[in-house]
Amino acid sequence: MSYSFDLIAQLDHSKEFAHLHKKFHQFNPLKVLRVNHYEIRHSNVLAWLLDPEENHQFGSFFIKKVFSRLLIKNENEEKLVNIDFLQILSSSLTDTLVSREVKTSNGRYIDLLLEVPSLKVLLVIENKFHASESENQLIDYLKYVSEQYKGYTIIPVYLTLTSDIPSHPEYWSLDYHDILDIISQHLELNQEVIADNIHDFLTYYIAILQEELVEDNQAIQMALEVYQKNKVAIDILYISQHPECRKLPRFKDIYTQIDKLSLGQQLALKRLYDKKKKTIDYVFTNGSNVLRQAFISFLEREEIPEEFYSAHVRVPNFILPEWADFEDILGKPELGYWLGHGLIIWFERTWDDFLKVNVEVGPVPYENRLNLLNALETLGVSFRTSAKLEGKKYTKIYTETSIISDWANKESIAEGMIRLFNDDKFNNLLRCIAIAIERLTKLDDQQGEDELNEVITLDINSTKSRIISKSAFIKFAKNHGITSDLYKIKNHDASFIIPIFRALENKYGVSRIKWWWHDSTFTFWYERLKDDRLKLTLELGPLNPEKRLLIIEQLEEMGVVFSVKSKLPSASYTRIFSKSVVIQNWEDDEEVYHTMEILYNDSKNQRLIELIYSLE
Repeated sequence: MSYSFDLIAQLDHSKEFAHLHKKFHQFNPLKVLRVNHYEIRHSNVLAWLLDPEENHQFGSFFIKKVFSRLLIKNENEEKLVNIDFLQILSSSLTDTLVSREVKTSNGRYIDLLLEVPSLKVLLVIENKFHASESENQLIDYLKYVSEQYKGYTIIPVYLTLTSDIPSHPEYWSLDYHDILDIISQHLELNQEVIADNIHDFLTYYIAILQEELVEDNQAIQMALEVYQKNKVAIDILYISQHPECRKLPRFKDIYTQIDKLSLGQQLALKRLYDKKKKTIDYVFTNGSNVLRQAFISFLEREEIPEEFYSAHVRVPNFILPEWADFEDILGKPELGYWLGHGLIIWFERTWDDFLKVNVEVGPVPYENRLNLLNALETLGVSFRTSAKLEGKKYTKIYTETSIISDWANKESIAEGMIRLFNDDKFNNLLRCIAIAIERLTKLDDQQGEDELNEVITLDINSTKSRIISKSAFIKFAKNHGITSDLYKIKNHDASFIIPIFRALENKYGVSRIKWWWHDSTFTFWYERLKDDRLKLTLELGPLNPEKRLLIIEQLEEMGVVFSVKSKLPSASYTRIFSKSVVIQNWEDDEEVYHTMEILYNDSKNQRLIELIYSLE
């Protein structure tokens, strides 16, 4: 055990740990009063803000904003039917009466009760700040107010840090992100007219909420580094003061060591922990989170290129590489949206320790967004009906969870990600997205209007294997005189070159680095994508920079468009054609062969082949 104490001493000399400790111990008078630690004190602040008669001089601003937030949150959509929110929002709400700790008939206490007598509206707020529900708590509160306020419209609200789902279906969701946004926006827009002492108080309160809610990637990265270098010390300090960790098998050995300590040594550990509790908790919580590491393992196994993902610590996210092609149809989303594409996939750890995958349609131009949602709906993809309204920006079209047996085990989490990624239902969604985009492409080309609303049934088992049809490709190759030495079939792709590509080697040379199996000038390949599309790509290879640029300049003169990046000496691969079509039945070799012919005989592709012949 002395070895572990040595490590604790080393932690005290960690520069990164010292930086984090300084960050968490900046002066804040509300921390001195321990407002940040107790739910009841957050309720006191909220009661003060919500009361129009209080001395903040905001009037009913805050309560109006709370009502409007309840109205626009997706989680509350189904509860809007029986509430006249227009009347509420158009009212002054100046007669609102705010009560704290209202005792119910069975001895429980409601955190906040807001009565608007003029409208006969009652807002019941159960505040959970780092706390969970007690048994039958929500139903007891609702029963009590229903009896006491007969004839009132009762809006029960479950306020949590991160929109936890209430156990009772009648409760509306609200979270502290909403509270933070309301306060921050008001301070920003009205700084000049808010009294200095009120402004200072709310600024300190915002700092407390931001510490709880706002992601600080730099601090998280620092926590990861501290934990990796000081794992034993952090584990002992944290786990020794958290008996709830005893039920976790991975901490058994540490508790065995701790239990052998004398009472004096255990008290010494407690003093060390208490001295830097906030920092130790932060490092343990974030540093021991291996979600990001598991995500990187997942990416490697699924071969997702780095430009298509962000290994975020809390919400690692990515898109399928082939989704980059959708920009022509969907357009660009609003600036700052995830990876800058109209669709996104992300993993997260839920509050109840499940691994969750989400797929979302983002804030692309409204007409494109509506067309996509309509097309997805005809394919059986479900989402909230309000998602189609103008002004809506984010629509989840898929969520699924998986049990993780050990959140400290990177491989266990990575396996969970792979399970979710390869689940039949997930693959079916990807296929629906591909079909929807294909329909929109035809619509954009002024064809296939009838097909847009056609309802079809998809075979969810079709995506279990991504092996491309060998017999279909061989038939295609024979039809175009492509001999066996000019193609290679491997798993989900079939690559090939045509004789002119070899002939051009005499003039432009071969690739300067190993490229595919042929090192030629250009290459074609068919690929079976994860969403069941068959894609054909034509690419210019990594030739000598001068020769590459010569080819590009000649093709440009003939009307082919290239990016500036493709002309740089460092450029290696430049795709000049790609197109994909959804295969309805990959077991049908004739359908696959027929689609290969359609893609290869596409007028744009044939025109490019003609131009390439002219380079000789």
